[in-house]
Amino acid sequence: MKRYIFILISVTLLLPFTGCKKKSFDPTSKSREDFAGIWKGSISTFKSNKLLKEYGTVVIYSEPVTQLLTGILFMKETNIFREFQFVDGTLYFKVDNNDPASPLCQNWNLGGFAVFSEEGIFDIHITGNECGQLGSEFVNWVGSMTKTAVAQDSVKYYSFVKSGNSWTYKVTQWNGDSCEVQKQATQISLTYLTNGTTSQTCGWSGQSMTFTWNVSPSAFKILNDSSLCTKPFTFPINAKLGVVYSTYVNNDTTTVTLVDSNLVITTPAGVFPCSRFKYTEPVYSGGAKIQRTSYIWLNNLYGIIKHQVQNPVDLTDIQYQVLISKNF
Repeated sequence: MKRYIFILISVTLLLPFTGCKKKSFDPTSKSREDFAGIWKGSISTFKSNKLLKEYGTVVIYSEPVTQLLTGILFMKETNIFREFQFVDGTLYFKVDNNDPASPLCQNWNLGGFAVFSEEGIFDIHITGNECGQLGSEFVNWVGSMTKTAVAQDSVKYYSFVKSGNSWTYKVTQWNGDSCEVQKQATQISLTYLTNGTTSQTCGWSGQSMTFTWNVSPSAFKILNDSSLCTKPFTFPINAKLGVVYSTYVNNDTTTVTLVDSNLVITTPAGVFPCSRFKYTEPVYSGGAKIQRTSYIWLNNLYGIIKHQVQNPVDLTDIQYQVLISKNF
């Protein structure tokens, strides 16, 4: 009898534990959508006989149409990585070279993968040749990232375009006259293409002009905007300070260079932290082709804050324009 009582007690004690077995985490169940978002963490590697460790943020988003993932790694430098394969919950990617013309970066071939280690945390591995004294230096960055919420005013990627957003600028022309220009985004496609209208009191031919931008988290592209430039320009989020990025358009060469970062600009529309980009383009003046040099002060949340032309081509050309109001 005692034996049966002992068995009954043992079974009774085991009952609360049945059905409570914790399921093991399965990283292969993760989809591309699980990687999208904002993450914080650190990565480390041995380089130049030292252990290097960097902390920062990773922003991952899905590209329209292709649905492939793009990531922006904000650490000591800003780097962009792009998916080339997604298999069984693992994201495989390649890292863009943001200084392709440098002799120190000619053997660049960084790539890696990311895979979840538990809910809300993924491990990241970045391996290959970085820039180095012999044209490359092998690294093996390893770290982990935890999903986080970031206040909108601290987000670093480009996010200043929404339908209906408008910007008003005070313009000073080369002849000293002043006027106003207003831009309004009217249509945004799923591929980040933004169409808008421009109205102005400057007396330029055509009182209403259209503009076309493409604003993704990783790049601001001016495709058509006659109050800023005559050729297309791209301002990449991973631009390296002082590096000249050249583009060839119909036998013409345009350049973009990040010349300053973390500047603070005070305008009638407010106070804005900005990056300053220099860009050059060939234009015609009096029948001769010259190289016009301009600067844009750019805020990732609010767009163009200030624009200055170093060598205007005619009396009604813009010398500078500054943001005086916005509706967002």
